[in-house]
Amino acid sequence: MLNACFSQIQAEAIAENIDCVVGMSTAVGDEAAISFASAFYQALAYGRTVRTAFDLGCNQIDLESLGEQDTPQLLAKRADPAQVVFA
Repeated sequence: MLNACFSQIQAEAIAENIDCVVGMSTAVGDEAAISFASAFYQALAYGRTVRTAFDLGCNQIDLESLGEQDTPQLLAKRADPAQVVFA
């Protein structure tokens, strides 16, 4: 996951070789970045798919009314993120 402002271009390049990548489409505030990352990695740690973890991260931003829930972008050219799980 590229938890940095304007990292979607880098994420697109990385997605050519890596199954799933999360990049940020625009600037992302610290609170939104922390909220997303916390929910995203917690979901992965509990065995959720990358798609579910991504959705939970975006939902957490929305629940905290930070207004940046559309900033994270999930890119997956080589795999279905709804099927990718980290053991």
